[in-house]
Amino acid sequence: MAAPPTPYALERNVKLYPLYEGLVNAYFWMPVFFLYFSEHLPLRQVLLLEAIYYATVVLLEVPSGYFSDTVGRRRTLLISAAGLTLSYALFFVGRGFGAFAIAQIFLAVGLSFKSGTDTALHFDSLNGLGRADEYAAREAKANRNAMLGRAVAALGGGLAATWQLHFAYGLSLLAAIGTLAITLSFVEPASHFQESMLRRGFVRQLGACIGQLTNRSLAWLFGFAVIMIVINHVPYEFYQPYIDLLIGQRGLKLPGQGTPLLTGVITALMMLLAALATAYSIRLRDRIGLAATLLLNTGLQVVIIAAMGLWLHEVVVLLILLRSVPAGMMKPPLHAAITPQVPQSLRATYLSMQSLAGRLSFAGVLAALSLAPEPGSDTDWPAISYMSLVCAGLGAIGFILLVTTARFSLARLRPSPAKTDHEVR
Repeated sequence: MAAPPTPYALERNVKLYPLYEGLVNAYFWMPVFFLYFSEHLPLRQVLLLEAIYYATVVLLEVPSGYFSDTVGRRRTLLISAAGLTLSYALFFVGRGFGAFAIAQIFLAVGLSFKSGTDTALHFDSLNGLGRADEYAAREAKANRNAMLGRAVAALGGGLAATWQLHFAYGLSLLAAIGTLAITLSFVEPASHFQESMLRRGFVRQLGACIGQLTNRSLAWLFGFAVIMIVINHVPYEFYQPYIDLLIGQRGLKLPGQGTPLLTGVITALMMLLAALATAYSIRLRDRIGLAATLLLNTGLQVVIIAAMGLWLHEVVVLLILLRSVPAGMMKPPLHAAITPQVPQSLRATYLSMQSLAGRLSFAGVLAALSLAPEPGSDTDWPAISYMSLVCAGLGAIGFILLVTTARFSLARLRPSPAKTDHEVR
């Protein structure tokens, strides 16, 4: 067995992690990917590309977490960085459905193998240094960098795409190469070496993760995460057609090359506001408490979705700009509450399981909306209003359930040192 890393090496992990989060989240392609696909493919194939991506994510989400817990954080993140690099390279130089489909699969590999493992490496490194109490504040800083990376990338990608749409993927490729270089500098946290001989089979690992939900505080936080994954995605799905409808209602006309820049500016503003909220999240938690902080974000997102369903108006756009604030503000307190309670050998699998449950729930909501009778066509105001209000209603029900159970479920939640595998065998 390899020797545990030195404190100096673990300290390097901790110092590089915020930079890693900024680069790996530099999605220069986000404001223009649909436009780029549509430039080369018919709508049917564009939708099929999205289906390929989501199907691959569903297949890999939990296995990638298991891989991280059993093989190691660094190797998992190296696969992630390599997947992103190959994906962006294919998008940049490739043309046609086949190349894009392979690129989508590599993109799903890159994002799935990062999910849960990045924050697990961060916590394990701090824990190996005896500084686990710094995790919440440092995770907030790293998440701020992630949001700033997305903001800068959205603006830069939108600007680059005004010349050629695939230039946005070229910038993403450069960021992925930087991510790969940083990941090569990471070391495996000591705690992984100490517990590497306690590995389980996949089924036992998944069963052990499900067993963690007998802890009522973890069960409440799991339910909160699933509800928030669903309602955080609703404005993301609907805000572009909402803004298109508003522009059409006001009779505004934009030149064709201005569309990527407009979407880039809107996305950048969303991410900047989210970065500000993320930086303040732990201070807010310390001031008003964990439950109040998390529930505040749930309520804010429900209000945004409801406003989108009730009014087609410029004022609502100001609310839509806040759509990423709940996602940014909830993440550091949520991870700080969950991570110390889950044993090191289960952390990435558990977080992947939680993410998968949220993704599947959101997919179920979209499927139900697609089957339900709705007024008008797919993109007119009655349809967008109807779907937004249905989602707002579901979010309100979730909010009520969380409020009524929070006190009982989180009553015994206290900051605690990281659990070891021996506590759950």
